[in-house]
Amino acid sequence: MKLILHTTLLFSLAATHPLSLEDDVNHWIGGKVYTAWELAQFNLAPFNLTDMRISCSKDNKESLLFGCSIQFGWDDPNADQSCACEDHWQWDGVTQAQGPMNNYTNEYLVCKTDKTEVFQFKFVDIFDLSNFSLSLAHMYKDTKNFPTPTRTNMFAQPNITLQLTEKSDTTMTYSSVCDCPIQANITGMTI
Repeated sequence: MKLILHTTLLFSLAATHPLSLEDDVNHWIGGKVYTAWELAQFNLAPFNLTDMRISCSKDNKESLLFGCSIQFGWDDPNADQSCACEDHWQWDGVTQAQGPMNNYTNEYLVCKTDKTEVFQFKFVDIFDLSNFSLSLAHMYKDTKNFPTPTRTNMFAQPNITLQLTEKSDTTMTYSSVCDCPIQANITGMTI
């Protein structure tokens, strides 16, 4: 009983006191005061997806599958870099699960790659062409958040809502609800 009481008392004391006095020290940077905790945080702007559009068409209404494509612009304000993305697949217009009647890829597709950066995306879920999820990853040399250029990989997984703008027996077109960018909040980062 005595051992349990001492362990509990030590744990309680450790939990109520800072580990170091430096944790409470304020730092002056650029005329502003920051705590150590604030300095340890990244302030990352969301990815901006622009002019998103999904178009599906087939030659005639007897054709089983639509040929579909997604197109969008992708801007990463954290890296001051952008690219255009596009993918094509076939779909029967009904099936939600990935397979022969909805053969969207569930592997990452590269939108842009060069010596300094890679933009890539993949579909996570397609509930409907007006409601789906993407996984976005941008790898680049980060000179803003690190003193020496460091290879950074940022991730986002936005849920996308598009509006049906055209529908017939042979075509379906979905696009952004407004002329504003779709913002994809950064959900992870590796360095």
